[in-house]
Amino acid sequence: MNENCTAWYLVHCKTRQECRAQENLNNQSINSFLPKLSLEKVIRGKRQQVEEAMFPGYLFVELPRSGELWSKIRSTRGIRDFVRFGGKPAKIARSLLEQLKVVETDFVTNIEVEAPRLGDRVRILRGPFKDLEGVFSMPDGERRSIVLLNILGKESQLELMNSDIQKTH
Repeated sequence: MNENCTAWYLVHCKTRQECRAQENLNNQSINSFLPKLSLEKVIRGKRQQVEEAMFPGYLFVELPRSGELWSKIRSTRGIRDFVRFGGKPAKIARSLLEQLKVVETDFVTNIEVEAPRLGDRVRILRGPFKDLEGVFSMPDGERRSIVLLNILGKESQLELMNSDIQKTH
């Protein structure tokens, strides 16, 4: 499509169906963009890099300004409707999309590292306690963990990002 005849719009997707919506748009030869980030999470006791939508529930689509494909978009599986302001679909500046493409992580490494377990010795990799060793206490959600650190003879609990600790051998 000619850039002058098209514009980018934001659509709201059904819960966790951004990829499905994008696939269905691609099957209809409609240009779309789903920015993703690579995050580190602990899944089933393994530290993994996973790819997730930068804006869960939303997808950018490029359409003719004339609006001829708008009803086709609303009936696409995985899409709820356009994000609207004052009843009109929200246009997105091309410059914003270019910036998002720069920020987006284009690759995911599937390196699995065994996550620490209760009682394992861990070393802190970043922050004010860098290079100190502590004892792994428990995970605190998918991205954080609690580590026990002996500071001046007193055991203190620290909440740290999983990416900031490493199991020692």
